[in-house]
Amino acid sequence: MNHLEILRHYGIRAQKSLGQNFLVNDEILETIANSIEITGRNILEIGPGYGALTEKILKKKPKSLTLVELDKNMVRILRARIEEGDIIIPKETVFTIVEGDVLKYTPGKNLSQNLEDSKKGGNLSGKSSIGASRTEDSTTSEETEIGTQSSHFRESSYSVIANIPYYITSPILFRFLHELENKPEEMVILMQKEVGDKILRKKGYNNSYLSLALEFSCGSIEEICLVEKGNFIPAPKIDSSVLYFQKNPEYDTRKAKLFLSVTSAGFIAPRKKLLSNLANTLHIPKERLHMSFEQLGLLETARAEELGIEKWKELIENLENT
Repeated sequence: MNHLEILRHYGIRAQKSLGQNFLVNDEILETIANSIEITGRNILEIGPGYGALTEKILKKKPKSLTLVELDKNMVRILRARIEEGDIIIPKETVFTIVEGDVLKYTPGKNLSQNLEDSKKGGNLSGKSSIGASRTEDSTTSEETEIGTQSSHFRESSYSVIANIPYYITSPILFRFLHELENKPEEMVILMQKEVGDKILRKKGYNNSYLSLALEFSCGSIEEICLVEKGNFIPAPKIDSSVLYFQKNPEYDTRKAKLFLSVTSAGFIAPRKKLLSNLANTLHIPKERLHMSFEQLGLLETARAEELGIEKWKELIENLENT
């Protein structure tokens, strides 16, 4: 079935409260699936919806594929498509569906640990499907399947692919690129074009807390493609872009926490002077800040957006050592 037939067959309607817009352009879906190495790798897909991108990923035979989906109805439809043979799971692939909030999901934890986390907010269901295909014989018990999946994430690397609602783009990026101990090697995220432009500092955008935080956590960030709004059902009001994030192999948790703390303070009032923001938020004596600024050749009138990542690192190091 094509996308329109799937939408009609299952009576799918996008839920505005969940920020749902379904990408229905197969060429773009292929581009996303081709943007990272999938064959023989562990893949985590966030927000699969009815499985449009999932199908493309499975055709490449990943070692494992875990779907995390918040919408109960979409989980039901995914299982129905698998049972009806519309989505085919290769016998080589360990396949899992997790129903719940990805911001409460931790790759590498087993089901019971994730369920315990979900009690603090959100929901994660142990319901899952594996190999439920008419043409592939691959059946495993739910407990074994999820245990195997967790083992994959603990013992080897994984990558994330996500076509997510715009409103959780930043939380997901911070969750996977800063908060998690077991960070993905790569992430491919479809997001609002304006957010992508800000991250890449395109079209005259200056440095921002988001762009600096992601630059700190990543070895590289690249734009894969633009996605015009007409490629979605229903069409959003704005265009999208797909960005690629590669993990920084030298990520240092202590330095990252300090970097995020100082830069967030610097941007707390972006239009005000950086020196004043740091003094008022971090309670650093202005005399000490004046000295650091002078040593680094920074104007006392400088604003946070004027400093690139290397100058921010120099400033933080200077403040630590004085």
